Amino acid sequence: MQIKESKQGEVLILTISEHLDSATSTVFESRLLGLVDRGERKIVIDCGSLEYVNSAGLKVFLLAAKRLEPLGGKLVLCALAPSVLMIFEMIGFTRIMKIVPSLDDALKALGGEATPA
Repeated sequence: MQIKESKQGEVLILTISEHLDSATSTVFESRLLGLVDRGERKIVIDCGSLEYVNSAGLKVFLLAAKRLEPLGGKLVLCALAPSVLMIFEMIGFTRIMKIVPSLDDALKALGGEATPA
């Protein structure tokens, strides 16, 4: 798994790729929750290059969303591949997490600017 970090205004964008599973989720969890602890409140996770996620990876998204909620923050996931989105739908995450089709939609959902063309 690779994690790339960028910032657009107040919005932190994390791009994750490859697999988010039992072997990689602890690294991602530590990085993501560390960013929340350091004050990030608007976070987009761009899953456009994420090929696979299992329950350990799903737990990280849930932990981050739950940590952000009482702080007035928000987590938005975007660009999920059909196979990854299907997993989110099967376990009901699409009802409890904000998931949008594109990075531009995610930025808009957090009150940010869309990426320049």
